[in-house]
Amino acid sequence: MTSAKTPEEYKELGNKAFVEKDYETAIGHYTKAIQLDPKNHVFFSNRSASYAGLEQYEKAVEDAKECIRLDPQFMKGYYRLATAQLELEDYDKAMATIKQGLALDANNSQLLKVMRSIKQAKKASSQPVT
Repeated sequence: MTSAKTPEEYKELGNKAFVEKDYETAIGHYTKAIQLDPKNHVFFSNRSASYAGLEQYEKAVEDAKECIRLDPQFMKGYYRLATAQLELEDYDKAMATIKQGLALDANNSQLLKVMRSIKQAKKASSQPVT
């Protein structure tokens, strides 16, 4: 008989699967952690990263938004959201997300890096095809 796992144990199982790039298994473990502790922003952040690993960016956006809603000071939530928005080519929303995060931490290197990527992608997308 197996004993019930704690949310943290599910998170650790999810982290192990994520490192192995087994994103579907990771999502399953993070989902179980969320079911047991739906107010833990880290579980949503980790599941967002797993969805991004599967290129399911709409779901990554949803989880990143919930992460930020639960803890607006958690910078990785803004990073996850902006990265998914960038992948969806929603450059204006991605830039707004970056600015929201930078308002809390103006020197956040992850956010500044994504901001450069957004600017490059937006510039590249606006160039006419020859």
